[in-house]
Amino acid sequence: MMNKVIEARAARARGESGFTLIELLVVVAVIGILAAVAIPLFASQRSAARDASVESDIRNIATVMETVYTSDSAYPATATALTDEGAAVSDGNSVTVTVSDNGATYTILGCNSESGDPYLYDSAQNGFIDASGEDCPTGGAITVG
Repeated sequence: MMNKVIEARAARARGESGFTLIELLVVVAVIGILAAVAIPLFASQRSAARDASVESDIRNIATVMETVYTSDSAYPATATALTDEGAAVSDGNSVTVTVSDNGATYTILGCNSESGDPYLYDSAQNGFIDASGEDCPTGGAITVG
């Protein structure tokens, strides 16, 4: 055993280089640990990005709703009217706009098909409210109800 160690040292002294098995195993172990830490963090960032996408789409539609109301004194009654004014949803998002019976307020419910978390914007309260218990809209587009 001692002869092998002496031979290895002599080989290094002669300029022969390379990695030992132990060095390679340590590198593989470090890469494995980094991957185990990074993958869950990446997954949570993707989820947060989907949620931010839905919230952004809802805010943009609310802006279009208010713009149309300013010029027409009424909120849009159809999805076509909304999209003609520039309202759009990102891939994977679905949004439902509901105008109140008296036409004075509206709500916007939106979801991403992969995250499934609903977000509800209420114009009467000027912002997002708790959407627990709401069913996500489907269809990947804007609907007006």
